[in-house]
This record gives sequence, structure tokens and C-alpha cells, in this order.
Amino acid sequence: MIDKSLLVQSHAGVRLIALATLFNKGDFERLSAYISEHFNEAALAVEDAESRLEDMREQFEQAGKVRVRQLLAYDKHHVVVMHDTQAGMMVLEDLQVEEDYPHKISAHTRQVVV
Repeated sequence: MIDKSLLVQSHAGVRLIALATLFNKGDFERLSAYISEHFNEAALAVEDAESRLEDMREQFEQAGKVRVRQLLAYDKHHVVVMHDTQAGMMVLEDLQVEEDYPHKISAHTRQVVV
């Protein structure tokens, strides 16, 4: 799929893939560590790691695993993706990273679309 190949060429896409992989495994312990390590202070000020993790846990319980349906917007530091879920719902995910290495996540939203 072209959308997935574009994601791996983007710093933001690589971060999104890592988040989705941990999410799909249901590995919330590692997901918590990932959020703490790879989100910058500004992103965590908007929503702390515990709140983000709890939201993701609720989404996992409600909708199940996610799979990329369509890449809606793309550049090296920002991606917007529509996912399909196991429960037949859709999830809209918007992720931005810092331009400088290590490309920490500077903004992230993820919401179930009803």
C-alpha cells in the first residue's frame, strides 16, 4: 500500500507506526514508557502521559486494534491518518514531531470517529 510506504519515509510516520504497533499489541506498559520518552514537554503539558495512556486503553477496549485505512496528510514532520478498527469504527490520528533529532512528538490527537 502506498500510504504505508510514505509513512516510513516521515519522522512523524515512524513515530505513528511505533505507537500503533504498541497499541495493537495491547502492551500498555511499554506504551506508557514510549509516551514518557518520546513526547516532548509541550505535548505532555496539553495531556499528561497517564491521561493519554488511559484514553488509548479505553479506545483499545472499545474499538480494538487499528489498521491504516488512508493517509490524509503527510510531510516529514506531520501526518494525519484514518484507521479502521477491529470493531468496524474509524480512528482519526494526527501526529506532529519536532524538526530536530530525536524528533520527539510535539502534538498528538487520536479520536474515534462515530
